[in-house]
Amino acid sequence: MVRLLDSMRMVRAVFVAAAAVLVVVISGCAKPLLPPARISQSEREELPDAQLITMLRSDWEQLKDPKLTPAARAEVVARYNNNTYLLVRRLRYDFKKAMKENDLSLMPSGIVFVQDGIDPTTPLRNIYEDIVPAQDVNIESLQEHYTEPGLGLPLVGVIPAANVNKVGKKHAIASRGTIQALTVLIEFPENDPQRIVVRMVPRNRIETTKVGKLTYPLAADISAPIEVYWNLTRVKEDRMLGMLRPQELRNTQGLSCIEAYNPHKIPVILTHGLMSSAGTFDNLVNRLIADPVIRANYQFWYYNYPTGVAWTVSARDYRESLEKIRNEVDPDHTNKNWDRMIVVGHSMGGLITHYSQCVEPWLMLRDRKIGRLDMNDYMDARYVDEPLPFARRHTNLQKDYYFRPVKAARVIYLATPHQGAPMAQYSVTGWLMGLIELPQAVVEEVFNVATLQQDMLLMEPSRLTDWFTSGNQLSPEGYSIMGLKGLAVRDVPTHSIIGDRGKNDSPDSSDGVVPYWSSHISWGSEKIVPADHSVQDAPETAEEVKRIMYEHLKSAKR
Repeated sequence: MVRLLDSMRMVRAVFVAAAAVLVVVISGCAKPLLPPARISQSEREELPDAQLITMLRSDWEQLKDPKLTPAARAEVVARYNNNTYLLVRRLRYDFKKAMKENDLSLMPSGIVFVQDGIDPTTPLRNIYEDIVPAQDVNIESLQEHYTEPGLGLPLVGVIPAANVNKVGKKHAIASRGTIQALTVLIEFPENDPQRIVVRMVPRNRIETTKVGKLTYPLAADISAPIEVYWNLTRVKEDRMLGMLRPQELRNTQGLSCIEAYNPHKIPVILTHGLMSSAGTFDNLVNRLIADPVIRANYQFWYYNYPTGVAWTVSARDYRESLEKIRNEVDPDHTNKNWDRMIVVGHSMGGLITHYSQCVEPWLMLRDRKIGRLDMNDYMDARYVDEPLPFARRHTNLQKDYYFRPVKAARVIYLATPHQGAPMAQYSVTGWLMGLIELPQAVVEEVFNVATLQQDMLLMEPSRLTDWFTSGNQLSPEGYSIMGLKGLAVRDVPTHSIIGDRGKNDSPDSSDGVVPYWSSHISWGSEKIVPADHSVQDAPETAEEVKRIMYEHLKSAKR
């Protein structure tokens, strides 16, 4: 028997390793995460640095001239931007070489790097490990590449994990590092003609700049920072690992934001689904923030979690993460933008979102037994604050079912299996779910539930572990889906976006994973789009979400 168990463990380990390798190969991580910093010596000899800087200085002076015709001004801007690109490529190469050889003398003299919002005495080399021209970034995962014309060179600043807090980005995936969307300007101060300032402007906070007495819009690349961010954090590569080995992703679980926290924007919380990651929203967010109104009024937060764990368990961490962030950035709960929060859930992430909106979540346990305990005896709101009388040791069971709902102002469901997913009942799905290795904390929780009755492990050991793995909780006949039915939710504007694979056969439709009858709910608006289960990638979904967000802005101003 022991040998058989060892063999099964070995088979599982081999499968998990193979799956991880497959994910790595498919995601293309063998390719460099960033474009290499290269510059040929012949290029520098053909156009020496000193001559390039002289050309930039001339461009800068012409940009101050109010008498330039629009056509002439556009020509100067184009030339200035191109020359800035040539210089920044060289500075990036010098920067990388100086960092590698730990020799700052390799950096050209007379050039000063500054960034708006950062203490000027802080060397930017202590913050960034790379500065990448946006036009060098190869857009592969995004379906569109959005840019905005203007002055300057769009840049992606790469911030390693150790430096995340130095730019106010403490809510990034701190274990993986983050990025800063920048626009770089080469400036020449009038009071110091020998000084050359490389000014880096955070483009998500500042959209214009002054040159002399004239105001120019800053150029922007909306998409390149998103592309770099998901490559850099490797979150997309964690999709299979997050299902089969959820313990491995403990350092990426929780809420994160690409931007530094902005109290003047409405938070939008995005929660992904099974065998997925926060990176699944890249196309949706790319399309949304290309709209200047959306970009100015909303800030996108991502809830990342290992999907092998039951969604009722992940929902607990979701609620706790939201509460922690709110208490940290708005301790007095006076910022009205948090009261205007929008929550968005895709697939299983929609179940996490749905459940966290329930006003009496403990009713999920109605007509259920834990061992020989009849949970109907404990259907009482007082256990939100009081301990359950039968808890023999500290357990998260109470937090999973006795809580106050998340106070979202609007809810958006994307391809959410409110009634379950029939695929969860397929034998191959059950086999795959059997490969899941639960995190230690969840295993301890299983044990805590078991010890509520001495004979629980002997009576129903398989049913007990089913409570804490995700696939079993997606079955239409599973205890969680059955328990969710009929639970009242908060009365807030709610929207469902459902895919029909372009067949126009609703209500008999399916997105290929979730049938219409499961995604449909009886409250709120509904939009059918010609998409499969990855409905978040469809352009029609972005248009509908944009419409909803505009509608939300109008209601928030009333």
